[in-house]
Amino acid sequence: MRRKSFVFEKNKIVVGGDLRSLLYAAFSGIPILYRDPIPPFRFDRLSHHSLSLLGFQEKEVAAREVWEKVSFFLGLSGLLLPLEGVTNLRVVDNQLIMSTEFSKFKYNFQKLIIVDDSQVKGLPAVTKQVPHLNRVVDWINVRSGCRHGVDYLQDPDSNFVRDIFFFPSERSDNTRLKDLVAISYLSDKQLRDFDYSDTMAKFKITKMMKAAGIRGARNGRDQKNPDRYKYYAVKVEPAEREVFPASIRYYEEDDRFDFYYGSIYDILDEAEEMKGYIGKLMRAL
Repeated sequence: MRRKSFVFEKNKIVVGGDLRSLLYAAFSGIPILYRDPIPPFRFDRLSHHSLSLLGFQEKEVAAREVWEKVSFFLGLSGLLLPLEGVTNLRVVDNQLIMSTEFSKFKYNFQKLIIVDDSQVKGLPAVTKQVPHLNRVVDWINVRSGCRHGVDYLQDPDSNFVRDIFFFPSERSDNTRLKDLVAISYLSDKQLRDFDYSDTMAKFKITKMMKAAGIRGARNGRDQKNPDRYKYYAVKVEPAEREVFPASIRYYEEDDRFDFYYGSIYDILDEAEEMKGYIGKLMRAL
C-alpha cells in the first residue's frame, strides 16, 4: 500500500520528546515534533517557582506529572503535531519529514529548534562532543530485607550509588514488600570498570541498607535472649541496568537550525506566562 503524503507550512518547529523540549515549546508557543516520547524518570522531582505558571501550587512536583500535563496542553492547543506510530524523522533541505506506517507528513520550515538531537536525522556534521557523566539506573530485587519503612537513602559524597529509592515490589501483590532502584552518575571509563559494575553496586547498596537499620527476614528467636529475634542478612539481586548517555554534541553552523543546550531550570528561570491559545487553555483549565 502506498503511503499518503501531506505537506504543511510551519515557520518554526521544536524537535524533542523530553521534558526540556516540551517546556521550551509550551513557553515559546512553537509547535513540537518528536519520534519517541521520553517521559522523565519516575522518581525525578522538580522544585521551581515558575511551576505555578503551569497550574502547580505545590513547592515540589513529580517531573513526570509535569511532562504529562504539558503534553496534554500542547496537544489540546494544536502545538503537538501528529505523532502516533512515527517510524522516522529526518531533515531534507528545509523540510522536516515524519514517516509513519501508512502516511508521510512533510513540514516546510524556516527554522528547526533542536532540543533533543537524538530524535532526528539529517543534522549538520558534529564538530565537537563533550562527555558528561552518564546517568546509570540499577533496578534491584530485594530478596531479604524488603519489609521496612525507609523510602530513600543517599550518599552525597559519591556519584556511585548516590541515590536509592525504595518502591512497592511489582513482583508481589503484597504492597508492603519493597524493591529498589539505585542511581549513579558515571563516566564512560567508569562504565567499563568492574569497580562500578552492578555487582559492586549490590555490595554498596547492602552496606547502605544495613547502616540505615534495615534487616533481613526473621530467623527465629535468640536462644540466649528469647525476647529478641535473630535476622538473616540483607540480600539484594541486580535485575537490570539502564544507561542514559549525557554527552553534548555541537554541530556545524547552519541557518536552518538553532540548537538549544539549556537545562529544564534554565527554561523555568526565563519562563513567563504562556501566550496564545495554550496560555488561554492553561488558565481556563
